[in-house]
Amino acid sequence: MPRPILFLALSFFMVLPTLAANNGSVGYVDMQKVLEQSKLGQRLQEQLRKEFEPKARQFAEDEKQIQTMQQSLERDKALMSKDQLAKKEKEIQALIENYQKKTLPIQQELMKVQQEKGREIVVPAREAVNAVAKQKKLGMVVERGLSGLLYLDDSLEITADVIKEMDAKTK
Repeated sequence: MPRPILFLALSFFMVLPTLAANNGSVGYVDMQKVLEQSKLGQRLQEQLRKEFEPKARQFAEDEKQIQTMQQSLERDKALMSKDQLAKKEKEIQALIENYQKKTLPIQQELMKVQQEKGREIVVPAREAVNAVAKQKKLGMVVERGLSGLLYLDDSLEITADVIKEMDAKTK
């Protein structure tokens, strides 16, 4: 399962800057780090892993079977008749289609659960960003991954403070 499990959900609320004060100072937050390093983010990721890893293992076995059959076909292709080749290709194609039919609902379910879990972290993360921005008297906070930002001075980063604030206020 990919590491940035809830990244998309987190980035939605951070795309717009958070206004905290009027002095014009700017800070930035790496929401991927907040997700990976905060206690709440780690707990939510662990919940997703527990729920979806068993399903992912089964799919990995299916993928391995398909891959093995494809490799076998490539290796033995020159020794097979046209009918044997067509039969084997059809068998592999049927396995691939079956695999896709089985994985699609799970992928959709995973996306839905990721969105739900993402909502659980959005409010505490936003509150932590707002609190840190007010403490540091920042006029604006942006997300590090925000498209179009080509350079950010590391001294403007408040990610560690946001994680600390979030951990202090969540279980």
